Amino acid sequence: MGSTVKIDETDLKIIKMLTQNARFSLREIATVVKMSPSSVRNRMKSLVDLGVIKRYTLEVDHRKIGFEIQVVVLVTSKPSESDRLNLALKGYDEITEVLRTSGPATFICKVRVRDITELTRFITGELEKLDGVERIETMFILPPNE
Repeated sequence: MGSTVKIDETDLKIIKMLTQNARFSLREIATVVKMSPSSVRNRMKSLVDLGVIKRYTLEVDHRKIGFEIQVVVLVTSKPSESDRLNLALKGYDEITEVLRTSGPATFICKVRVRDITELTRFITGELEKLDGVERIETMFILPPNE
């Protein structure tokens, strides 16, 4: 478990802004937190150095590039196989996130594919064939109301 670092309200405001949009300029952030852009840059560098900010990323509308289906896949494994299975699951391009759980399923995987045919191929042709998999359940994620 990671150690807790001390940050103040200004750091939290900077983090909140960057979480909403990692492309905010230093000047935009500085205006909100009432600091100079160079002070904001120093704070951001410190947050990176402390490991609070791990990376700057982007959000993609996957449906616009042809990945229409997003599914949560619950995978239950044999206890003796869970470490190996965790590594195997992280190796698939279709799986965007693997979470290890303490509930009835061993893993929760977020899966993104183009269509039902691709999902079927992935589950029956890949996941079901992995050693150590005892059970697979899927739940479709519905698109947001727009």
